[in-house]
Amino acid sequence: MVRMIPPYARDGANVSEQKIFDALDGLQGHDDWIAIHSLSVARHATAFAGEADFIVLVPGRGILVIEAKAPSYVEYKAGDWYLDRVPSPHKDPLKQLDGVRRSIRGYLKNADLLHGDEPIARLVWFTTLGRYQFENKTPGDLQFFEWELGWKEDLAKPAWLIEKTLDEYSGWFATVDEVSNDPAAFTSEHAQAITAALVGDFTAKETEAERRQERRSTETRLLASQQVVLELTDTNDHVYFDGPAGTGKSYLIANTARRFNREGRKTLVACWNVLMAEELQQFVGGLPHVEVTDVNALMLRLAGLPTNPLDAGRDWYTRELPELALQTLTDKPYLGDYEAICIDEFQDIAGNPLLLDLIFALAGTKRPDGTHIVFAGDSRQQIMRRTDEQVNAYTIARERIPDLVHVRVRRNCRSAPELLSGVEHVLGHKIGFTGHRVAKSTPGGLDVVPVKEGRETAALAGALKSLLQQYSPEEIVILSPFAERRSLVGRFLARGEQSADERWLRKQLQAEGMPGRVRWRSIFKFKGLDADAVIITDLGEEAKDFVVSEGLDWQDLLYVGLTRAKYHCRVLM
Repeated sequence: MVRMIPPYARDGANVSEQKIFDALDGLQGHDDWIAIHSLSVARHATAFAGEADFIVLVPGRGILVIEAKAPSYVEYKAGDWYLDRVPSPHKDPLKQLDGVRRSIRGYLKNADLLHGDEPIARLVWFTTLGRYQFENKTPGDLQFFEWELGWKEDLAKPAWLIEKTLDEYSGWFATVDEVSNDPAAFTSEHAQAITAALVGDFTAKETEAERRQERRSTETRLLASQQVVLELTDTNDHVYFDGPAGTGKSYLIANTARRFNREGRKTLVACWNVLMAEELQQFVGGLPHVEVTDVNALMLRLAGLPTNPLDAGRDWYTRELPELALQTLTDKPYLGDYEAICIDEFQDIAGNPLLLDLIFALAGTKRPDGTHIVFAGDSRQQIMRRTDEQVNAYTIARERIPDLVHVRVRRNCRSAPELLSGVEHVLGHKIGFTGHRVAKSTPGGLDVVPVKEGRETAALAGALKSLLQQYSPEEIVILSPFAERRSLVGRFLARGEQSADERWLRKQLQAEGMPGRVRWRSIFKFKGLDADAVIITDLGEEAKDFVVSEGLDWQDLLYVGLTRAKYHCRVLM
């Protein structure tokens, strides 16, 4: 694939730039190509500063400078351009490219990085117009060649367009005696040296904070691309969002709740997981018509209880407490007056009929009709239910709501594709994505770290030090199949340090939750959440035996743990 710099479209990229970025990022079989997006040119030859939308370096062919445009209409006549619906409709896009090209050529010459025979061509790419829509009223004009123009249909064949433009450029100048032009001399090593000079000189060194901000902006934009799916809730009262981890289901739940809030509907947003409820609280908790809660806290409130009994067992959570809450709603039906109900991680409650009864008892109409209901779930994440008790969550919901619309979301909007390839390799099967909205060149990956017996904390310290070179402590989480006391971190913190590595490690983990400290959780508690980088510990036979003895699915637990990572995952085995 093409090496994209940066690996994601820069914050502020317009629609035209995003289309070209996606087209280049999706190219296969061009591993020695380099594409630089949005290069700021401070040493501009004709202005105080400028910008190249894209610079593509193709070994064996040359360098192509691209200007991205998205007009609704283009006309060229006697040297004058008119581009409808762009900020400067009469500005000559080819002159813009000439200024950038001269600046780059001058800088590279001064740096002794140009031999003088490297082709540097230009291309204006109109991503909203077909070739047939261009009106050239002065054909044969010597100011440009029509092969210096790209069109909407070329987005499907970007390699062809780039190679054609460079080949046409070299073919033309091969006939000009005064111009030295040798595309074959433009080697991969030469392209890499020029890239290092351009990126290093024309842009200031990006700080970790800036990289973090760019990651967040990219994540927000990728999730927003799911906005079209939300239109289904405009015309359907009952919707089920179904998809694997990282497809934006919680985003869809939160934004559906925001829409209900704008409409003035009293809305309940709930899930089983306490930490997930806290996350949803951050998204929509401040809205006047929205209440966010975890299901257990909701039932305790209805039952008039401050907390669960200290000796509460499975029967309490699955039967006794739900029955108490339902009895309250039977005695006081006015307490269930929600006009809209949104349930995230629906698979966690789908197998318990009492909890389903509770949901409908909370509706103002006491039934699906007249109540807006939106569920989101992933049946493979039923890691808190025995395998013999797992259900098809959508089928269960459809039995209660016959007109429930099943919406499959299958495009990855969260994790680096390279990371997910590693996850699928470890699991031994595909996760179920139909594609990636995240750029394929986004840095990321999964590493399996072999651990010798007795060296577990040393391996953890090494993995953590490695990730801290790229991420802040708050962006990293350590997960284990075990709860606090049995996990590697819990056992380590309960004893004294035995090495300098362990003293360092304790400082990173103590006072967990404070700024500058790394979080550590069980996979069960962290389900539904994510982190930029994840370390998974305790994946030996002891953990596998424990999970199987509880009647749980080891593969599903592994799937949930691995998919909590957005960019990097270290698996200690």
